[in-house]
Amino acid sequence: MRSQEPNNSMVLLRGGISGLIRSRRSHDFVLTEVQHQQVGVTALAASAMGMGATGIGLIGMAGNADEEADWVEFELDGKQVKGWLWMMPMRNGDTVEVVAEPTGKDHYVAYAVKRHGDDLLAVYPHATAGRKVHYRKSVKTWMWCSFLAYLFPAFFFVVHEGLGSLLHTDTQLFFLTTFSFWIAISAVIAFRVSRKLMVFVRIAELIFKTFGWPDVENIDLRQTSKENRRENKLSNFGNLYFRYK
Repeated sequence: MRSQEPNNSMVLLRGGISGLIRSRRSHDFVLTEVQHQQVGVTALAASAMGMGATGIGLIGMAGNADEEADWVEFELDGKQVKGWLWMMPMRNGDTVEVVAEPTGKDHYVAYAVKRHGDDLLAVYPHATAGRKVHYRKSVKTWMWCSFLAYLFPAFFFVVHEGLGSLLHTDTQLFFLTTFSFWIAISAVIAFRVSRKLMVFVRIAELIFKTFGWPDVENIDLRQTSKENRRENKLSNFGNLYFRYK
């Protein structure tokens, strides 16, 4: 089953859920078949350059990027609605608002469902933040991952050669050169990954705009869920389904 590819024709539906069918399925939301091949080539190149951990991670990503999500089908006051949601906590009889794309007469593809009363929100997988939040998190993740990935081999080098080896000019030049090279390589990888995930950012911003929320580029559903957890202590809350108020 292909991933949903929304356009700008999103509409906001309101009504009560009936005839809900929900099934937990595995689906690859991130990589297309061509992208799988590209990741595999990048993994082999990384391994050949001695970036073993990076290569292994990319090979695993190329081999299986499936993840679990809810495929839902339901009626909303006579309208037929279906689609992928990361996790659907709503039930029959719930009054909801649905961000959906029309696909025919009274047929729609859902991208978000928000329950009236407690503001619980189910969204399309990974569509949780606007672009400014995405950029900030991407830079933060790149910096931490790059630093830790470089720190480990440097630590083992010092353990093996001794702390005094850092006083040698050749060693300092080696570390400076390899660090600069690694920062450049990791920046390219981080940029490619961040750009690949922009499809989810665009979906998220379309969802937020359709709901009529302001400042969509700075919305972070994980953060708003954390701030409005209330009595909900379940581990999936704030990770797979959310709250926005």
